[in-house]
This record gives sequence, C-alpha cells and structure tokens, in this order.
Amino acid sequence: MSDPEKLGGFKVLKEAVLLSLASFKADVRLPVTLFRILAENEINLPYVTCVLEKSGRWQVNMAVDFKDARKAGKLLLKTLGIRPDRQSSAAILSIFPHRKKPAITGALFEAFGREGIHPQAVAHSPSAISAVMEEQLLLQASSSLFGPFAFGAYRTPADWKLAQKGKEKLFKEVVATYQEKRPKVYGLEYQDHQELLHIAMGPSNVKALGATFEGISRHGLDLTFLVAYRSRKKSDAMDLCLPLTKRGSNKNDIARILDPLQIETRDPVGTFSMNGPHFGDRYGIIWDLLKALDTAGIDLMGLSCTIASITGVVPSSQLASTIEAIQNYFDVPSVFETDREYE
Repeated sequence: MSDPEKLGGFKVLKEAVLLSLASFKADVRLPVTLFRILAENEINLPYVTCVLEKSGRWQVNMAVDFKDARKAGKLLLKTLGIRPDRQSSAAILSIFPHRKKPAITGALFEAFGREGIHPQAVAHSPSAISAVMEEQLLLQASSSLFGPFAFGAYRTPADWKLAQKGKEKLFKEVVATYQEKRPKVYGLEYQDHQELLHIAMGPSNVKALGATFEGISRHGLDLTFLVAYRSRKKSDAMDLCLPLTKRGSNKNDIARILDPLQIETRDPVGTFSMNGPHFGDRYGIIWDLLKALDTAGIDLMGLSCTIASITGVVPSSQLASTIEAIQNYFDVPSVFETDREYE
C-alpha cells in the first residue's frame, strides 16, 4: 500500500441545497442572465459549475444555503422560465490543496467508491476539490479520507470532528458586505494548449473514475479543469481539461479505462484560474467575471467555482483577450503562465 498523500486539510459546509438546471435551447448568454439575477438578490454561491454542451445548451449546478433555496428557485422560474431540480439536505466536502494532480482526484473517487458513496456533483479549482453529496453521507465520506490522505494535525476522523466544532457557524457569518468597485484577486494563472473532453458515462462506477485519474496520473499530466455532474437524462457526465501532448489526444487512454458511452473532444482550449479574499463568501463575484467576458465577446466553454477560486475554459484563440478582460474588471496584481512541456 502506498503512503498517504499529504494534504493541508479538508472542510465541510452543511445545510446546503444543490440546484441543477439545463437550458431548453441554445443560449450562450444564459449564465450572464442567471448570475445577474442571483447577484442582484444577494444570494451567495459556495459552489457553482457551468458547462456548455456542443448543442449550445448549458448545464448548471450550484449550491445555495438552505435559507436561500426557495427564493432562488422562484427567481429562476419567474425570470428564465426554468424550474431547477432541487437536491435538499446537501453538504459540500472539500479537500485541499490538490496541486492539479490527477492522482489526488483518483484517490478521492476510489475512497468514495470503497464506501459506496456517489457524489451528486464534483468540481475542482486551485483552492480545492469539492464534492456535493447528501448530508447524511458526510460522516462516512469524511472518515473514508483517512487512509489515502494524511491531514497534518488530524490523524483520525475523531481529531477532525473535534476541531470542527463551531467553525461552520463562523464561516456562514463571514459574508463580505463591502462591495469593491474592482474585486481584488490574489493572482491570475493560465494554461494554453489544453484539450477539453466531455465524457458521457451512464450511471458511473465511482471506482472506475478513480482508476481513470490514476491512469492519467501515470502520464504526468496536470488536471486543469474538472466538473462531474448528473445530467438532465439522469446519467453521469464529466468535463475535464488535460494538456495536449506529443502523443495527441487523451481520448483513447481514458476510453480504455472508463469504457464510457461517448467522449467528445474540443481543442485547443485555454484555462484560467484566480482566487481572492471574498470569492467564497460574497455574492456577485461570478457575475462580475461573466460581465467581463461577455463585454469582451469571449466564448466561455466551462466554469467552476469552489471555496475561494474560479476556473474557466475558453478557446485558445481568445485566451489573451480573456486575461485582458479580467484585468479590466478585477484588481489583478500578477498574471503568470503555468504551461510546461509534456511528452
């Protein structure tokens, strides 16, 4: 058995509701409208993913606090004519940092698979990998992490549980009320020469997902974008970005391990990510980003927001314009590229 992967820690957010919706027709501007409505009504979003399908329709998953769920659902039905699917009693479990290593993502899925835990949604950003699940599974899921991972001061599930007392209430009270004209960003990083893969899986085997990421890890690739969710057809889907390599597409490697129903690829794409002091607890940050991209005419292809970070996918040809657009709307002290050569 290999040594546990050393991570900084993990955190949970309970009393959440997962809202899922899909556009009925092609509408590239749906996210701009959707998140404007939520921002104007001061609804915080600790977890968001958006994926644009090749058909031009959006698949959106977002978690809101239980007290905001009814309000959010009514707003979306009234303004967009879309009634979101609602998964009540949800919790968000996040581990950090993952350093874009597919092996960590794989170990997380394998840990869940051994316990028979199937998350309702999963995403990652520079801050964390976050899994949305039924709240009743939270204790079992958190216990499953001890073995594949080591968390410094928390040597056992009991150590972690003791340290969490009172923290969740404090987290929910930290909602930034100061609205900057230009939201602050700690840093903006980007990667070019990426491949976006959309994978339709049917009712997936969580252990098989773990094996898939372990296989990706053996090639030494960074995982720059990941969103997994239950589609409107009640089957599982996953969108991820990996670097284009000298071997070409990663499609065949994934298909050999996962045996999916379908894999669609789009390339070349670029990914960007940024985090900031209020990203995890202030409404309106996502709308600020979408306004910036919409004004610049950027064709957003995917987006995830977990903990305090946002990650996005755009066509490679628009990556430079994307960075410029973000700098026009956000206070960005540094921009850096994290590309490296792959065999």
